[in-house]
Amino acid sequence: MRAFVISAVVAFSLTACVQQASQQPKIVPENAVTMRGELAREQRIANQQAFEPQSVTQHYRQTPVVTLDNYARNLVQELMTNHHNADENAMVAVTDLAFIDTDLQQGSVFTNHLSEAIIYDLHLFGVPVLDYKVTDYIRVTPQGDFVLSRDFNELSAELPIKYVVTGTATLHQAGIMLNARLIQIDSKRVISAARTFVPAAVYNAILQQHGDATLKLKQG
Repeated sequence: MRAFVISAVVAFSLTACVQQASQQPKIVPENAVTMRGELAREQRIANQQAFEPQSVTQHYRQTPVVTLDNYARNLVQELMTNHHNADENAMVAVTDLAFIDTDLQQGSVFTNHLSEAIIYDLHLFGVPVLDYKVTDYIRVTPQGDFVLSRDFNELSAELPIKYVVTGTATLHQAGIMLNARLIQIDSKRVISAARTFVPAAVYNAILQQHGDATLKLKQG
């Protein structure tokens, strides 16, 4: 009987000690508190940066740059894949894609850049491209030496061109739709056609660099 009482007293004493210890405040090292606050501050900053617009420099450092050249390459690859019965040795000329809501004689620095990119990629495909803007002489000026011209009177009237790459551009709220086609000049037959959509960011990046404020994106 005495042994049972002693055991009960010991058990009660241990239970009381455990409860007393659990009720005492925990002591946290000061450096742990500081570190926890610093982590919380860094998390808040990271959350803010996730929802704040990045600068252009930061964006292009972290994001692969996609330029108009990528979309020109898409057009050329589709044109070359889908063409039918084209003479592979015949000369091809590349013109600007005209805006669909004009008299089809209006381009921009955007369409100029696009035609240059198409010429580049056609050459990579081994297509014989003829540059009709080349004059028969080199013009030497204080601003530089040039062989290209947009003056019709300085260019050759007859050229051995059998095919031409042309098409239209349609402005949309989200970007610009490009429809290109490879046409046989003498028959006006469409040999091949291609289409791609250029996002507004790529389109505006070219216009903003040249201060072109006359062409605005509109809802199509």
